[in-house]
Amino acid sequence: MNKVIYTLLSVFIVSSFSFAKMQLQLPTEITGEKSKTFLNHDLESNLKLELPQHVTTPGGEFMKMWLVGIMADISFPMGDFGDVASIGFSGHAMIGYMIARSLLINLTIGYQTYGAKEEQEGFDYSASWVPLLVGLNYVFNPGKKFMPFIGFAVGLYFFSTTITIPSVTIPGFGTVGGGEETGSSTEIGIAPRAGFYYMLAATTMLAITLQYDVIFSEGSSTSALAAMVGAMFAFH
Repeated sequence: MNKVIYTLLSVFIVSSFSFAKMQLQLPTEITGEKSKTFLNHDLESNLKLELPQHVTTPGGEFMKMWLVGIMADISFPMGDFGDVASIGFSGHAMIGYMIARSLLINLTIGYQTYGAKEEQEGFDYSASWVPLLVGLNYVFNPGKKFMPFIGFAVGLYFFSTTITIPSVTIPGFGTVGGGEETGSSTEIGIAPRAGFYYMLAATTMLAITLQYDVIFSEGSSTSALAAMVGAMFAFH
């Protein structure tokens, strides 16, 4: 009797062990469970920590970035201003800050100067203005090599003109006229713009911009289209 009991007990223990072993070795595609080893956990943690920002949020590396730039341009007088003024030349400096993934707020200051369109003996005309503008640019494809943008700026234009008038000699009356007249004023203006940035290096960009300056004065406006080229430098 004891021999039979020992035999049955041995069969039960071996069967239980084999069944447990089978359960442990069931493939994960059947159980739906994944083993959480220390190695797997460590690899998952490292992957989460080391993913670069431009992968998780494309263009996110541009957020909270300062941009400083300098540009030169050629300006074409438009409208009535174009009837008296020749092509102008200027330079601009800009500082900007990426307030969001695609939004660049910027402050620009420059100097634009124009001469007379037609030379006349004894007559001369020159005009210039210093724009101080606050603008906002929307940048497409931030973080890419080629980044088009559109923008709009508004601010003050410190405008000045100089006119030299020739004198005229009238027989029996003498010499009349002649001399130089100057004027200056501070006007409000706007400047819609469009262009693109092109990455030359990690922190250096080529900037190409078309900007249309419109200066409002009493009873009239003065406008010019400027084609700008320059470089932008990025700082975190």
